[in-house]
Amino acid sequence: MSSALTSSAGETGVPPAVMAETAVNQARAAEPDASVWVSANAGTGKTYVLTRRVLRLLLAGTEPDRLLCLTYTNAAAAEMSRRVFDELAKWAVSPPDELAVALAALEGAPVGDDMLARAPTLFARAIEAPGGLKVQTIHAFCERLLQRFPLEAGVTPEFEIMDEDTQRQVLRQCIDQVLDSAAQPGDAPLHAALKTAVAFAADGQFDALLDAVLRRRDTLVDLLQSEGDENAEHDARLGGIDGGLRARLGVGANATQVGLTAQQADVLSPADARRAADVLAEGTKTDVARGAMIVAVSNEADAARQVVL
Repeated sequence: MSSALTSSAGETGVPPAVMAETAVNQARAAEPDASVWVSANAGTGKTYVLTRRVLRLLLAGTEPDRLLCLTYTNAAAAEMSRRVFDELAKWAVSPPDELAVALAALEGAPVGDDMLARAPTLFARAIEAPGGLKVQTIHAFCERLLQRFPLEAGVTPEFEIMDEDTQRQVLRQCIDQVLDSAAQPGDAPLHAALKTAVAFAADGQFDALLDAVLRRRDTLVDLLQSEGDENAEHDARLGGIDGGLRARLGVGANATQVGLTAQQADVLSPADARRAADVLAEGTKTDVARGAMIVAVSNEADAARQVVL
């Protein structure tokens, strides 16, 4: 549950009993001495609970540089860090009476003189801690770990992480080099692969097809990679892939491209396709193009059916 629910039940319409249970569960999750796992939907207050847990750990005497908070996104890391420092900043300037009330609300009970004395100092200590208060993404933490232990991790010392623009440029260069090689008939397997890919790419969709394949390249490598050098084993693996794909798509073992194309005519006849195109013709430029594509596919399917018949 969110912090808003714990403070304004009347506004949200949540029953008081639910609010009380939520407050108890949030307090348990923020208990410094407990090891807890919090599972909740987005927007229900996980960051609120984590922030309270960090604050209570600091109040309990944990040094700021001993804390590590990991998030999935930079935005989440920045938000959590902001909440923690905002609260610490308030403690640094609050009068003793107000501070005692705030700490009692956080701890769920009146606090002792040691916490009252420690709280105003935590803002400066968190800022001055070596490396600061560590609230970062998982990726940033892993990068830092690899930079500290590159040899143990098997990476080049002083490596740098490519930004997204550089990644796209390098990937584009690699793709262009492979396509240049594939365009040469001398490389028979690569040339045949390119011809197959082009045949299955609709107009202007080759890059999209290539991008989809690259996103699943690890899966494709696992499927196609043969543990041995024997052609029979490799062919058997390909046969298994072919059978699995046919089963998933509902395609028979004896199905042909012409036959599959002909079956499309049973789904949408040329007359139906023309009616759909007429409706789309009244829409946007994209709608008109899609209508033309529907007609073209329907005509191709009808022609294939005539061949089959």
